[in-house]
Amino acid sequence: MSPISKRSEQKIFTAILLSLIYSVSCAAQHPATAAAAGKPDHLRCDSLTYPLGIDTTHPLLSWQLHDGRFGARQTAYEIQVATTPALLIADKADVWNSGRVSSDSSVNVPYTGPAMQPETRYYWRVKVWDKAGKLYPVSAAAWWETGLMSKDAWKAEWIGFEEKEESSIRKSGATWITNPGQENYKIPGETHHAFRFRFHLQQTARRADLYVAGKDSVAAWMNGQEVLTALPLPPWKQTPWKTWTKVDATSALHQGENLLAIDAVLYAANPNGMQTVNGSETPMSACLYVELTDGSTVIFTSGRGWRAALNPPPQWQNPQFNDDGWQAAVPFIPSDTTGEDDNDPGNPWPTESVKLLRDTFDVNRPVVSARLYITALGAYQAWLNGHRVGDQILSPGWTDYRIRVPYQVFDVTSELKPGKNAIGAFLAPGWYTTPLKWFRQGYNYGSTPDALRAQLRVAYADGSVEWVNTDEHWKAAESPITKAEIYDGENYDARREQTGWSTAPFSDANWKPAEVIQPVEPAIVSQYFQPIRMEKVLSAKKLTNPAPGVYVYDSGQNMSAVERLRVQGPAGTNIKMRFAEVLNSDGTLYTENLRTAKATDHYILSGKGVEEYQPRFTFHGFRYAEITGLQTNPGIDALKAVVIHTDAPFTARLHTGSPIINQLWNNILWGQRSNFVGLPTDCPQRDERLGWTADAQVFWRAASYNMDLTQFSKKFAADLRGTQSGTAMYGIIAPGTASSSPGFAAGWSEAGIIIPWTDWFQRGDRRILEENWDAMQKYLSAIHQANPDYLWAKEYGISFGDWLSPEGKTDETLIATAYWAYDVSLMREMAHALGKTKEEQQYAILFGHIRDAFDKAFVHSDGFVAGADNSASSFGQINNPNAKSHGGDTQTGYVLALHMNLLPNTLRRAAAEKLVEKIRENGWRLGTGFLGTPYLLSVLVDSGHADIAYRLLLNTDYPSWGYLVDHGATTMWERWNGDKMRDDPSMNSYNHYAYGAVADWIYGYAAGVDATPDDPGFHTIYLHPNFDRRIGSVDFSYDSSYGQIKSAWSIQDSTVTWQFTIPPNTTALLSENNAGMRPFTLDGAALDDSPKVHLSEMAEGEKVYRFPAGSYVLKAVLPPQPLSGN
Repeated sequence: MSPISKRSEQKIFTAILLSLIYSVSCAAQHPATAAAAGKPDHLRCDSLTYPLGIDTTHPLLSWQLHDGRFGARQTAYEIQVATTPALLIADKADVWNSGRVSSDSSVNVPYTGPAMQPETRYYWRVKVWDKAGKLYPVSAAAWWETGLMSKDAWKAEWIGFEEKEESSIRKSGATWITNPGQENYKIPGETHHAFRFRFHLQQTARRADLYVAGKDSVAAWMNGQEVLTALPLPPWKQTPWKTWTKVDATSALHQGENLLAIDAVLYAANPNGMQTVNGSETPMSACLYVELTDGSTVIFTSGRGWRAALNPPPQWQNPQFNDDGWQAAVPFIPSDTTGEDDNDPGNPWPTESVKLLRDTFDVNRPVVSARLYITALGAYQAWLNGHRVGDQILSPGWTDYRIRVPYQVFDVTSELKPGKNAIGAFLAPGWYTTPLKWFRQGYNYGSTPDALRAQLRVAYADGSVEWVNTDEHWKAAESPITKAEIYDGENYDARREQTGWSTAPFSDANWKPAEVIQPVEPAIVSQYFQPIRMEKVLSAKKLTNPAPGVYVYDSGQNMSAVERLRVQGPAGTNIKMRFAEVLNSDGTLYTENLRTAKATDHYILSGKGVEEYQPRFTFHGFRYAEITGLQTNPGIDALKAVVIHTDAPFTARLHTGSPIINQLWNNILWGQRSNFVGLPTDCPQRDERLGWTADAQVFWRAASYNMDLTQFSKKFAADLRGTQSGTAMYGIIAPGTASSSPGFAAGWSEAGIIIPWTDWFQRGDRRILEENWDAMQKYLSAIHQANPDYLWAKEYGISFGDWLSPEGKTDETLIATAYWAYDVSLMREMAHALGKTKEEQQYAILFGHIRDAFDKAFVHSDGFVAGADNSASSFGQINNPNAKSHGGDTQTGYVLALHMNLLPNTLRRAAAEKLVEKIRENGWRLGTGFLGTPYLLSVLVDSGHADIAYRLLLNTDYPSWGYLVDHGATTMWERWNGDKMRDDPSMNSYNHYAYGAVADWIYGYAAGVDATPDDPGFHTIYLHPNFDRRIGSVDFSYDSSYGQIKSAWSIQDSTVTWQFTIPPNTTALLSENNAGMRPFTLDGAALDDSPKVHLSEMAEGEKVYRFPAGSYVLKAVLPPQPLSGN
């Protein structure tokens, strides 16, 4: 978050006003020196370059000045929009001309011309006048193109395809059943819930598939023959019980009467506190699909006619057993859980195989343009005339498909040819039907199968337009991809490839008609954020052979990626590839921390020479990849890693004099790469990969420096709003999954407030505030309504607390109330930005009430901050089984109170000293978890303890950032001591970005580059570097919306040299009271005497220096380095 303290806000605001007044006369005071001044560049529409498919009616236009002259700034602009580039060149804007507008706005300027037409390209350019009123050279033309802009424009049908068995089991009506009289099942330890069902077959079975699921695991017998063995409770204490397991039961069936017996094994409650069982309910679901000798089929499902018993006697699985004393099974009704969907089984259907869809069409006259508008309930890959369309991965990405689905637009003009053409697509489960979460809930967003919707618009030279739409005339077939799931991986059988399937000459006579699917219709919106793409390909650093036939590739980097395999061998050879973050001591893969995620791909060779395979519809989090199934060593070049992530541009660069910080920064970036795959996830490897909202909100400021997340933030904010369905509370994950609400929690749900604020603060775009204002107010109103006494002690949701804090529990009400106050303070700032004066005043008053209540409840007269809650957290053993602190007097308690401005000014110093004492007592080590860590260092600097902040940053003892680096981490870890937690794989990710939030401090405090809430988006830049001899130097640059900001300092002996660059059309402020402020000189003169710098004196004698655009070199002599103790 912003390192600007609330106490200094008014001073900064006053300085900004004075600087704006000063800028009017700047040109006269400081004549421009000779330097390059070119035409405006980096033209963007809705923060995107040449966007295809804009659906917004008033897109935001931005540009940057290309002017190296001192004090360069804009005084006026004129935007021209035309239907052709030629008209712009002729200065004839036939769509819209803003006219000359006196303004320095060059970022997020709204288009206010006539209503735009759908499926239309608009060309635009900008004229800009400099500070002297002189016109720059006119910018080059850029363009945006509108999309369909209306749901009525969709004429295509949703289509898909299911094989008979896939469709039959999905429509079978199988229900979840359980034993009656659930109060009798509260038995400690493992329990067996037995179910029996008798059925009759008129003929012998040619083929029989049994689909069965039960909590926690199931075993099954057919006529006394075991066909499925229950799996033991694994070390991670979680089981994938919600999705049917498929087993072949053919050999156990016979004509006449048969008996199916199923044992649902309920294990003891999970000792580490994660809720996987509640000890009182055991649902089971089954479906038996039988194909008889005459080709007809019959289906038997769980429901009526089943009998049930608890802990049955021996031999109960046999047909001869007498079950007259058993009770009739009853439908399962899930109990109320904590808002999560752990106990709600949902639909147990397994994912279906990946399908091929195709159609042909004629092009019989010259084509001007062709656009493909396409999306899916699932994931797709489009093809046209034998060529892949676009380079996007797993499109349309993860969304709550019940609410909205993004569509993509592709320019395919060059792919069309005269005569017959062919269009096709792979259709895969994606996030739509793939089982999600540790219990593996599939079909989270509906009961219909995967579906594709596409329409190809072909515009001809004669002005006519034709459409090729998905409908019942398309053809369908099975693809070579027999399975594709996000967690488990992809199976590809190259022998099933149909060469030329997406070309016109291909014969699809053996294909079947596609089926029109009728899902619950979501809103279909243009994808306004960057898609998932490949970034780079990493070659293996090392190849080992830890066991016969086992080959392990080390890429040297943990990441989100898929493999690129290149091998050859006999047809039918099944190559198995598994993935892991770390190795066992014997060099084999350590996969226990993946929990139920199989993370395994299979490739079956066609036998046709050298073959190359790269999965299309899965991804893995890994550093190490294992190959088995080959008869010979494949060689180190046989497997490479293809790195993927959401393709938002990287915007930060950093290098320091500390190898620890350099590696830490690299780890942070790789953690962001790995976990920004369609949405911000907690981890990329195990059976989770969810949009956990606490992880996101604490990291978002750092992430927004690292990448331009303007559009990605809007996407995730929409996902957050979606979790408010049926409630006012934002969810703990977004998008939600099967349940109507994913549950909420203080510190997690705050993402709904913090992420819109952060994006506005970082990029200055008020639209995200407008889009989320009502939802944010709804959330805060619900908190206030439940807590009229201004302490958030009621209805704060799930008690996660300061997650994974090594110090121990901080009072839940303290955390919740602090975050409520913080939300309210941010809402006040956002209300001010939106001109909502009444709401701004209301939130200012509300903040005061919450602060007073907080002080009364938690703050002592000597600055001691402690909570009253000494109870053990329900997640205490996960956080730290050896924690000594309960309730209060924790580092996090002080950090939140200080950062969120909840202490009287008279007690801030005392509380800060107590925080320092807590750190000292902990051996000069941090003790904070997910919620306290992001603000720890900034609180220390703001209270005059920059030396301690640097000491914590550079520490390599557990717990610390340096500990991860010192122990070989290449990404951020979930736990501070992940290397010591292999005996507890229930929650131990080696790729979690939350603790990477420290990058915000490195950029804002070490490099000293930050924005201000009164002039956000770095239009006014707030400078406050903190110099430290231990790291020696910092070299940082950031690509803001206005251009690149640079800050680099180095220390030689006792002299610091600080170089910084302020881009055109911006201003920088440096306060004398900044923690790192020294008596600087500029060009050999004191700052007070420099003609380049404007000096304003604030109240209490504080000086604020204003720096116009340009490059500066400041020098200062540093005092002796303070010591923080031993």
